[in-house]
Amino acid sequence: MKPIRTTIFFGIISGIIVLLLSFLPVHLFGWSATVKLYLLLNVTIYGILLCRWSRTPLIKLLFPLGLLTGIAFFSSSPISFILAALAIFSWIRSGLCFAHFPRRTMLAELLTIMAGAGSLWLMPPYGPLSLALTICLFFLLQSLYFFMVPQREVRKSAGNGRDAFEHASGELEKILRQDMAK
Repeated sequence: MKPIRTTIFFGIISGIIVLLLSFLPVHLFGWSATVKLYLLLNVTIYGILLCRWSRTPLIKLLFPLGLLTGIAFFSSSPISFILAALAIFSWIRSGLCFAHFPRRTMLAELLTIMAGAGSLWLMPPYGPLSLALTICLFFLLQSLYFFMVPQREVRKSAGNGRDAFEHASGELEKILRQDMAK
């Protein structure tokens, strides 16, 4: 399950980046602007990963990410931006990338986002280390989404109803028969 493993690793890398950000002079931009930029980049990179997993064209990310960028500029509080980022994150994942099972994706989205938001509420980030752990926990909970939402069926080869492995196996048998006939 590639999305599960990658989501967990993405959370670990995101947590490490938060620790590294704490050593930068964020007071030049303000902590609120730094958090907004960090979350915007996180949603963008994870959105690209989601599009690659679901084979969704990247152009579909432009409107949600443009909307989130606008919210970043016009929201006054980091909490409102975090809630908007969670909504856009859900929209990208369940509305654009994995919308082939609508009821199941909405239920999985509701459960994982509520669990992720609950982790932020139960474990409020008081410092860089607790923030890094909270982000890791958030993405660990988000990886549960891929347990709840089934992946698409194996692609069928051109029109004959067989999957790609059966098609390749048949082609190999043809080649071997031709070699034996010679």
